Amino acid sequence: MKMYFWKHNILAVCIFLLVRRSSCTKVGVEGSGSIAELINTNITVLNAKAIHKAGYHLHDIQHLTIINAPRLHHIVVEDLTKMPKLKSFYISQAPMLERIAALPPLPLLRTFIVITSGLVEVPNLSHVHDSKRDKTPYLQAIDLEGNHIKRIPPHALRISADHVSLNLNLIEEVPPFAFKNAVISKLSFKGNTKLSRLDENAFAGILLLRQLDLSSTAISSLPITGLENLQVLKVEKTSTLKYIPSIYDLRLLTEAHLTHHFHCCAFAFPERHDPQKHKIYEVQIQHLKQNCGKQKKSEMRKKRSAKPVTINPRENNWEYEDNSTSSMSEEYSFKEDMFDSDSSEDDDQFHELVEANSTQPQFSYNCESLIISERRVQCTPVPDALNPCEDVMGWSWLRVSVWLVVVAAVCGNLAVLLVLLAAASERTVPRLLMCHLAFSDLCTGLYLFMLAVVDLRSYGVFFNYAFDWQYGVGCQIAGFLSVFSGQLSVFTLSVVTLERWFAITYAIYLERRISPAAANKIMVAGWLFSVLMAGLPLAGVSDYSSTSICLPVESKNVGDGVYQGTLFLTNAVAWVTIVVCYVQIYRSLGGGGEKYGGRGAAAAAERRIANKMALLVGTNLLCWAPVAFFGVTALAGAPLVDVSHGKVLLVFFYPLNAVANPFLYAILTKQYRRDFMMLIARTGKFNWLVEKYKLATTPPPTAHTNPSANQGNLLPLVEYQRSRSQIGKENGDASF
Repeated sequence: MKMYFWKHNILAVCIFLLVRRSSCTKVGVEGSGSIAELINTNITVLNAKAIHKAGYHLHDIQHLTIINAPRLHHIVVEDLTKMPKLKSFYISQAPMLERIAALPPLPLLRTFIVITSGLVEVPNLSHVHDSKRDKTPYLQAIDLEGNHIKRIPPHALRISADHVSLNLNLIEEVPPFAFKNAVISKLSFKGNTKLSRLDENAFAGILLLRQLDLSSTAISSLPITGLENLQVLKVEKTSTLKYIPSIYDLRLLTEAHLTHHFHCCAFAFPERHDPQKHKIYEVQIQHLKQNCGKQKKSEMRKKRSAKPVTINPRENNWEYEDNSTSSMSEEYSFKEDMFDSDSSEDDDQFHELVEANSTQPQFSYNCESLIISERRVQCTPVPDALNPCEDVMGWSWLRVSVWLVVVAAVCGNLAVLLVLLAAASERTVPRLLMCHLAFSDLCTGLYLFMLAVVDLRSYGVFFNYAFDWQYGVGCQIAGFLSVFSGQLSVFTLSVVTLERWFAITYAIYLERRISPAAANKIMVAGWLFSVLMAGLPLAGVSDYSSTSICLPVESKNVGDGVYQGTLFLTNAVAWVTIVVCYVQIYRSLGGGGEKYGGRGAAAAAERRIANKMALLVGTNLLCWAPVAFFGVTALAGAPLVDVSHGKVLLVFFYPLNAVANPFLYAILTKQYRRDFMMLIARTGKFNWLVEKYKLATTPPPTAHTNPSANQGNLLPLVEYQRSRSQIGKENGDASF
């Protein structure tokens, strides 16, 4: 009996405590502004019954919040009218909620937020403030971020709102007149990666749009209709943006946060970005000055008049109204305090409110204080050392010089390839290596030719063509040719040096010479390495599009730094190898011909070849050393020159070896002249030139020869070449 008594008392106390806690909670909720929260709920339909069942009184609810409702798929929007005090509507994490019917009039509603849910289209909010009781018909925030929205129905957003966010959805296109007669201060499409098309009239009819965010989308251009009043434009992380409107189209723009450096050049040089509109602007300014001058003369005449004249102060102002806002419907007229910043409820989520004191922006010019100044737009990213607001070549002398280098490099290396490949009778290792070297230098000439053509076509306004060039196929090809030719040239010169080192240092050991088969295998490896290094930027390691000269000079991450360091390291190893080999060559030839058993003529011939090759490699080293030095300093994080001055090294000095190589190792040698004359003799034309060459190279007659007999019996050029080659071999003369 006693045990039952204690159990009964304990149960009563527990029930009392539970009832008291529940009543206290309800009182707290009702007294604190009636916040109705349904968290981790299993409701499938949101209606008045479900809210009432949760323990809330509909007439007292001001803020309705639903978080994590995995089964919610329908909202009875008519029941929202049973909450006359409703100010905010918030739903998060409702994946099955795909559509919301058109909302009824809700006079006090200020925020409508449905995020990270399953919406596939924008709900119709155009009737939210149709009620006659609504004295301030506007919404502070509409946030539909993180849904699956693919389309914007017509007139769905014909509203008055401070901030509309459609971020992180699946919108592919903004149709024409999607925001007609809507009064929206800030509009954001950030993170719609599939958004690739904005209709020319996508923003036509929108009123008071001050901020627009199209970051992380796939658009290629911006329409200008409806953006006349835009003050802040954000198109960051949008690499597809090709064209930026003129500053004269966005006449109120003060801030622009873009993706490409060269787009900011359009705001810095409006006269070059859009010359026609700049001329119209100058005509308007000139007309304004003339009107101000006439007004001043009129005022002076009035002062001289005997009768006092009362002047209206407003007569001194020239006002130009924006006709684009005159189409505002009366049903969307609003008061000056409509976008009052005091009504902001969530400063962390939404930007500060934009002042809107008038629906029609005006331009007033006071003739007494008229100051004509250039428009300044705060634009990012600002043109930097890699992307300055200049042409591809930059300087006029560099523009002329690059054409001279192109002509010399292309013509010289083509001539070498033509002659060496035509001499099929002698397939020696030096000839094979020289063909590879000539081809690599020819690629350098083609790279410079592409840069020179682009510079000529975009002279003065390159930033208007920068996107099509830097992010097009042309720049990728040019960059590939540049890196490929540089790597193959250095590799081939290294092999040429090693071959000469073997041939000269171990002249008496014929078995130690590099065979043609071995040379072919070595050059295949060189080609594969060069193609790999040139192809990595195409695969995402570094980038050819970082600058107008299409070189992988920008280091954004560790992978880019490793790639650029590998380029410099391989070149440095190659040049060290070349220098060491030539030191050994000169040391081995230092004794004249004693080391060759008295074959002084052979030693002298080898020394002449070594001297020529030293000149060849030394020229390349002089061209490469400055580029390597400034490249290493830039890679170390302390660049000493910018791209404007670096172009002199990269476009002028560095490619000079492509011009010097064909003349040093081929065109200026006797062997090349013999091969060239043989090629002419095979054609059967210009026989007079062939005969003149044979006479010039025929040894003078001696006492043991019959001059009269020899004059009429000249050997054919081919037989003559064979005899000269045999004599050269006997004398130890090595040719290229």
